[in-house]
Amino acid sequence: MHILVIVEQMGKLFLMLLLGTALAKLEILDTHTKQKLTKLLLYVTTPLMMIDAFHDRMLMLESQPDSSGLSVGMLFVYSFLFYLILIVLSLLTVAALRVPKSERRLYIFMTIFGNVGFMGFPVISSVYGTEGLFYAAILNSVFNIFVYTFGVVLMGGAGDASGQTKLEQLRAIPWKKLLLTPAVLCTAVGIIIFAFRIRMPSLLADTCDTLGGLTSPLAMLVVGANLNGMKGKEMLTNMRMNLYVLIRQIALPLLFWLIIRRVVSHPVLTPTLLLLSCMPVANTTALFATEYNGDEHLASQGIFLTTLFALVSFPLIMWICVR
Repeated sequence: MHILVIVEQMGKLFLMLLLGTALAKLEILDTHTKQKLTKLLLYVTTPLMMIDAFHDRMLMLESQPDSSGLSVGMLFVYSFLFYLILIVLSLLTVAALRVPKSERRLYIFMTIFGNVGFMGFPVISSVYGTEGLFYAAILNSVFNIFVYTFGVVLMGGAGDASGQTKLEQLRAIPWKKLLLTPAVLCTAVGIIIFAFRIRMPSLLADTCDTLGGLTSPLAMLVVGANLNGMKGKEMLTNMRMNLYVLIRQIALPLLFWLIIRRVVSHPVLTPTLLLLSCMPVANTTALFATEYNGDEHLASQGIFLTTLFALVSFPLIMWICVR
């Protein structure tokens, strides 16, 4: 993929983000509206986009047989490997920055869990189309598994960490509630459609495609609206956070690339995994910090700064690694 195409696509997403910020300043996208749009994204458009990605990939393979040898099972293996690598890199990052003990769990969480859904899907869809989105959808399902298991335990949300073992904390997680979400259920539906080659009626397929297509613009508007009100000058004085942003958005993806290209050799999957490793800190970080008595202010700083810097780091990393 030529670097100019990536820059052009990032430019479109950046304009959507700016529009979201402007609409928030004009109070068109107020807190109530953002909450409703977020629910619309989580419960309707993103799940339908996942189904559409699996269905479109199935149709593509029927017309153009896949010669890559990548099965869904293998893609799940690569997705789990993706997060295992990020866990190791997060520990190295925390050690390199000498993060205080009180902030280590939050920094580790921010490093592992990027904005795969709200920002990852629009970027991957714009750059690598249906095939890349198919890979991203599978990785996002693994994201949900990790964030609601390892992520909950990491942030101390599975119970009183001081009085419980890790196994006891895992048992305390409300698995039924977490696994029966629209995103997880629709991913399962998509896998069934793909595995059994089920053709959806054209009316249903077109509906999923149209509603799923709303995800990218709506997600970028919400991300932009969330950036409104952040005090940039105050954030720039946090030197550890500024250094962290550089490491997370530049050094970490480069290290990830050195590892992943030796394990995965595929013209679309490999750069897709690289781009997903460049994603800024997930919005989930602030939600978890609030829910589990973490540093919500620091989490918001990480989201804000990595999101803005990602607009530059995306094309830069792709120019360095994939030419």
